[in-house]
Amino acid sequence: MSPRQVLLLCGFGAFLDGYDIQALGLAIPGLAQHMAVTPTAFAPALSGSLAGMAAGALLLAPYADRIGRRKMMVFSLILIGVTTAALFTVVTPGQLAVWRTATGLGMGALLPLAVTMSAEAAPATRRVLIVTLIASCSGLGSFAAGLLAPVLDKIWGWHGIFAVGAAMPLLAALAFAAMRDAPPASQAERSAPKPTSLPAAVAGLFSAPYRLRTILLWSIFFISLFATYSLISWLPTLLTTAGWARPDAMRATGFLALGSIAGGLLLARAADKGRAVPALASAYVIAAIAFAVIATAPSSKGAWIGLIIAVGAGSIGSQLALGSLASTFYPAEIRATGVGWSSGIGRVGSIFGPLALASMMSLQIPPAHIIGSMALPMALCALLVCLLPKALVHEAA
Repeated sequence: MSPRQVLLLCGFGAFLDGYDIQALGLAIPGLAQHMAVTPTAFAPALSGSLAGMAAGALLLAPYADRIGRRKMMVFSLILIGVTTAALFTVVTPGQLAVWRTATGLGMGALLPLAVTMSAEAAPATRRVLIVTLIASCSGLGSFAAGLLAPVLDKIWGWHGIFAVGAAMPLLAALAFAAMRDAPPASQAERSAPKPTSLPAAVAGLFSAPYRLRTILLWSIFFISLFATYSLISWLPTLLTTAGWARPDAMRATGFLALGSIAGGLLLARAADKGRAVPALASAYVIAAIAFAVIATAPSSKGAWIGLIIAVGAGSIGSQLALGSLASTFYPAEIRATGVGWSSGIGRVGSIFGPLALASMMSLQIPPAHIIGSMALPMALCALLVCLLPKALVHEAA
C-alpha cells in the first residue's frame, strides 16, 4: 500500500483509540444508573482497562518488530472489536472490568503501532508533525465520542456508545487485512536486523546511545498519563457531580479532546523546527496553571470550558507530541519496542490515576479541587522535559 494509504489507515486507528478511551468514562453515568451502583464501583473497570493497555503496549506492540506491523494491527483491532461487543452481556461492574481489561490489551498495542507505521511512512523532514497529526486523530476520536455520546445515550443508552466502539475496529481490521505490507521507507530500514527476542529488544533501549532518553521518556510518560487518564476517566462524572447536566458534561469532555489536537499540532511543528524542549516544557506549565485555576471553582461554564481546552492542549497535546518524538528516538529494528514500552510504562501510571481520583471522590472532596490537584504532576513533567536536551545530544552523536 502507498504511504498515503498507510497514513490514512493509521489515522483511523488512532481515532479508534481516542473513541475507546473516552467511551467508558462517558458510559459510566448510564451504567451506574442501569446497574443501581455508585459511579466509583467502576473504578476497577477503568483501571483494568488501563492495565490491559499497559500489558498490550509492553507485550503485544513489540511483536510488530518481528512479525510485521500490519499483522499485529489486524490482530489488535479484532481483539478490540470482539471484546467490546461482549460488553452487551455484562450485568455487574466486575464482568465489565474483565472484558475492558481484555479490550485494553488490543488498545495498548493500537496507538504505538499506528505511530510506528506512520513514522516509517512519513518523510523525515516532516516526520514529527505528520506523526503527531496521526496521533492527534486520537484526540479527534475522543472529541467525536463526546459529541456522539449524548445522542447515542438518548437513543440506545450506554449500549449505543459501545456498539459504535465495537463496529469501527472490526471495519478497520478488514481494511488493514486487505492491504499489502508497506515497503520500508529507507534502505537502512530495509536492511535493519530484527531483534531475536523481546528481552533483546528491550535491552537495546538501554544500550549506551539510548539509555538516558529511555529513562526520561518513561518517567515523563508515567507521570503525564497518570494525570491525563485520571481526567479522561472521571471528568464526565466529576462535572455531573458538580451539577452539570449529563449531556453538557459529555460535550465538555469533547472540548478536552479538541484542545489536545490543537496543542499537539502546535508542539509537533515546534519539534520539527528544533524547538521541542521549550515547547513541551511550556505546554506542561500551561496545563499546570489551568489545573490550578480550576481548583478555584470557576463560576461560569464558559470559564470551565476554556480551562478544559487549555488543559487538553497542555497535557494531552504534550503527550501526543511526545509520543511522536519518541518514534524518532530509536532505529527501525527496535522502534516499535521503544514506542510500545514508552507507552506501556505510561499506561502503568495511568492505572493508578483513576484509582487515586476515585479515592478522593470517596472522601467527598469538591470536584474542582480534585481536578486542580493534577497541577503538581504537570509541573513535574515540565521539569523532566528540561532534561531532554542531554538525550537529544546523544542522539545527534
